[in-house]
Amino acid sequence: MLASCDSNNTEALPDPGDDVPQIIEIGEMQVLTTDELAEMQGLPAQGIDPAEWCKETDDEGRVRCFFGQLASTDASFRGGATFTYEGTGGEVCVIVDPETVFWNHSVATSSPEQNYRVPDQVSDDGDIDLFSGLSSYYTGSPGVEIGDFQGFYTDSQGREVAIEYGACFQAGGRIGFNTAHAGRATAEFCTVNTDQREGIEYTAVLETWSVPYDDGAVSFASVVVEGSCRDAAISANECTIKTEARDVDGNFRACTDRLEQAYCDEDLTAFCCANPEMCGENEDPLVTCAEAYGLDSNDEPIGRDEWCRDSSTAGCCEGNGGTEGTE
Repeated sequence: MLASCDSNNTEALPDPGDDVPQIIEIGEMQVLTTDELAEMQGLPAQGIDPAEWCKETDDEGRVRCFFGQLASTDASFRGGATFTYEGTGGEVCVIVDPETVFWNHSVATSSPEQNYRVPDQVSDDGDIDLFSGLSSYYTGSPGVEIGDFQGFYTDSQGREVAIEYGACFQAGGRIGFNTAHAGRATAEFCTVNTDQREGIEYTAVLETWSVPYDDGAVSFASVVVEGSCRDAAISANECTIKTEARDVDGNFRACTDRLEQAYCDEDLTAFCCANPEMCGENEDPLVTCAEAYGLDSNDEPIGRDEWCRDSSTAGCCEGNGGTEGTE
């Protein structure tokens, strides 16, 4: 016997309120140099909010980068954000990073991966898909309707054939499969070759795929940088942009900066043991956490409090942990 139903379950999501839009038109964005990218990456350590730095405009009114939030939509239309940028005549790297981080839980019965012994907390993660191409090929209406970069023609047999004009190709797990998307809470990025198109306008589309279950809104950050995403000065990945996780008022989510740093430092299990509210349920905390904290100089087991006091980790959320007080 077969049963089915028409339900998209959007009614189960929290309502973030009217202040969180479903579609955003960001406007034109600057193409940053790698030095400017490095400057942005160093701001949190100085107590400066990167989102405020990104709002600064140049003489042409173009923002440096963008931090924002998107609410979910119903099944009748696609949600997301769009912005434009100009070709440089060379390669540019387009990056979008949705909140917060995601990792696969290591469940091997023998020699499990120590860094992933504690599972991810999936309710605080969102997913945004990245597309980009020449603005002349874009089918959407900025701020009104999310489109794509597909064109159509009718062949000699009267068949309608789709043509993909997108210029943002993300490598997948199989050779030749270049329409991949990264998935929940994982940065997406692509290198766009603007050869012979200096000053020509491109459009980037950040399409909402899913929003976090905890608040119904997905935070994200996006930036465009000169050069290839593979360049060492960019090295596009989950750790290129941090502090993108925000509440509905645009403030840092408490301690998410430390969660991201633990992910980038490959020290997740110890962080999750010290801050269990930031991660999924630890099935074997006594053994897992003892192994993660390690031993001191006298080969004695290190406890949570001692691990938290270690200035080299500084990974505990309470006290001086987290950026909730950052302006």
